[in-house]
Amino acid sequence: MKGDVMVWVQRIVGAVFAVGVVALIGAILAQVGQTEGLPPLPIFVGLLGIVTLILMSGACLALISLAISARRGADALRRMAGSTVTAPAAVRVFNQPSLREVVSDPQPEPAPARPARPVGRTLVAER
Repeated sequence: MKGDVMVWVQRIVGAVFAVGVVALIGAILAQVGQTEGLPPLPIFVGLLGIVTLILMSGACLALISLAISARRGADALRRMAGSTVTAPAAVRVFNQPSLREVVSDPQPEPAPARPARPVGRTLVAER
């Protein structure tokens, strides 16, 4: 299996995220279990920690994913550039006729606007 460093870093960030969420939930449950009443501050701090962990790991995974995509795109462009070196350099991308050729071509006559209506017909419904 080919081990790309960024893919492994992405997996490690995902694993650290999962371990961090489990640890924070365990810490919240331990603090709630040790108290007699319902302590709002440890629950709030734990939930704030989970949200912070989710946002930070999401940002890290997004940046790593962008870097992996950019690297693959750059590699694909290098491969494409290497394969087009043998092609002739003066290739016209757009093979449209020039404006002089278009103007010099005879234009077709326009079609009649509408055929003439028969005189003997009347409308089906009148107001």
